[in-house]
Amino acid sequence: MWRSIKKPIVLGPLLGVILSALGVKMPDLVLSAIKPLGLAATAAALFLTGVILSARRLKINTVVILSSITTMLIQPFIAWGIVLALGLHGQVAITAVLMVALSAGFFGVVFGNRFGVQSPDAEAVLLISSVLCILTLPLFISLTAGM
Repeated sequence: MWRSIKKPIVLGPLLGVILSALGVKMPDLVLSAIKPLGLAATAAALFLTGVILSARRLKINTVVILSSITTMLIQPFIAWGIVLALGLHGQVAITAVLMVALSAGFFGVVFGNRFGVQSPDAEAVLLISSVLCILTLPLFISLTAGM
């Protein structure tokens, strides 16, 4: 555990969360200087994910199907129910539901691959949920339209 915490990929976001919680603001000059780097990192990560997935053979099994359904339908409906139960409205409610309704993240696949851990199931869920997102995201957009 200690070795993981000392790595910059873990330490950087952790430090960012701590500084944000303390209310420390970055100077505008620093923000404008690192913004292109952040945009490039996002595009590079998505490209890398595509390269990794294109090199794999898609294997659909029960785990992949249940995980994809959970990621794209069950979790967003739970989030929608919680938002309604708590009586949340506006941008917070919409953002909460739509963030959960997005497709599975690529972080685990990319970093697992970097450390020699390959999960065909996780890769398949990432691919399938990305495709299903085309159908499910409009559903949750319409559900949150009145919030």
